[in-house]
Amino acid sequence: MEALLKKQSEIIKSIEMEYASGNYTEENPYIVLNPFENCPLSALIKFNTDEECFVTLIIEEDIKKEFKAFKKEHELPILGLIANKENIIKVVCNYRNNKQKEFTHYIKTSELPVGYPNIELMKCEESNMYDGMISMSLGRSEGVRTIEHLYSIIDNKARVRWIYTGVSCHVFMKLKNGNIIVDAPISSGICGAYTAAGFIEIDMLGKIINFFPIKYGLHHDVIELPNENFLAITQRENTKQDLLVEIDRKTKEVIKEWDFRKILDFNRETVIDKVSVNHPLDWLHLNSLVYDEESNCIIASSRNQSTVVKFNKDTSEIVWILAPHYGWCEKFNKYLLNPIGDNFEWSYAQHTPSLSDNGNLVIFDNGNFRSYKLEDAVLAHNNYSRAVEYKINEKDMTVEQVWQYGKERGNELYCAYLGAVRILENDNRLICFGGITKDIFGNPIDDMKSNRMKNQITIVEVAKDKVVFEIKIKDTDITKPIGYKCYRAEKISLY
Repeated sequence: MEALLKKQSEIIKSIEMEYASGNYTEENPYIVLNPFENCPLSALIKFNTDEECFVTLIIEEDIKKEFKAFKKEHELPILGLIANKENIIKVVCNYRNNKQKEFTHYIKTSELPVGYPNIELMKCEESNMYDGMISMSLGRSEGVRTIEHLYSIIDNKARVRWIYTGVSCHVFMKLKNGNIIVDAPISSGICGAYTAAGFIEIDMLGKIINFFPIKYGLHHDVIELPNENFLAITQRENTKQDLLVEIDRKTKEVIKEWDFRKILDFNRETVIDKVSVNHPLDWLHLNSLVYDEESNCIIASSRNQSTVVKFNKDTSEIVWILAPHYGWCEKFNKYLLNPIGDNFEWSYAQHTPSLSDNGNLVIFDNGNFRSYKLEDAVLAHNNYSRAVEYKINEKDMTVEQVWQYGKERGNELYCAYLGAVRILENDNRLICFGGITKDIFGNPIDDMKSNRMKNQITIVEVAKDKVVFEIKIKDTDITKPIGYKCYRAEKISLY
């Protein structure tokens, strides 16, 4: 990390020296494309004005951002450039007394990385979609292994408008302050697969603002708490992904831990495919978190236990467990939610719990084998993945399925791993079928260790039960197990 920060310091010094050596005005500004060498569709613009003004940037006519502070020294991020194009940038200087001047500048960008996929736009009904762009923790893969990291933000026309080329595997989240956190671009060397040594906070130009180290590595998820601290999934030296920590935002120290060997049952049987997917110590495989501020509870998802558990943040006391009633020892029975309703189905190997405005739980149900018993297993060609919404009654300890999307599309969107669903502010749902597992001929498979596996991605936005946006990402060369995967997709504002 020291080497990365040293290089960044040298870049900043070089920019400052070059800017100081010239006379840069609104008519002739200083523009640096990809200043920190990891966000090639972003640029820095700097200039002086004789009078104080606030600046409006217009990028390619469809992105408009006002920087409302009146000043003479201006240093602004240009976001949303389009690859392989001479982008038109308008700089509007808004002076006092309603005086205004407009200047046009051009920024030529390079092509996207050679391994970047073609994004096929299947549907777009903008009037029914939630505003914003889609961020994707995108990766190019060979079988299950990520070989190129391509975190991206795309617009409604499926055009790439931002890309981060640093190494990152799971975490991609926008903070309240407008910055982004991603996995640190250095591995901890733990757990075989890429496990970051912590996470970094970057601005939208790719500048590292903060590094948050985690002793035994970061895997899968970090969330920002209302007090601005972070919850992060990690492990101990002799465990895998079964430790949750709270990290103080200011000191970067771990101030609280939750050891899931003390919360759940370490000896409970894991999902059928656990051995083929994960390290032998990976009994739990925490993959996502949500904090319920109203009840001061944490809701955590365990893939390898097909379990979502809600527990008190202060006491660790379990409130409920959403999981198939299989293999639990007696002391946990009182926490198990009991299903009601004719259409109820359990979730298996699930991801991304989140809470709707009415308190319902929405999760991405991967559906692996849909059983704990091998003789009852549902194989990939008959299986499906889905987003599902459950209504939970904590008083009666019941759970009812009230909505789902995905089952009706069958094995087309079956994800043996990865995947996410997000509830948008207009109650649309953004569903990322990010780990669709096919063989080289396009047949659905369960074996993620297969050297013939080609990952595919489908991302949909659903308004009630209607698809209003859909994209597909895949590689069509059947001679190679090259594919694309996406851990999560979110709707965010670029600025």
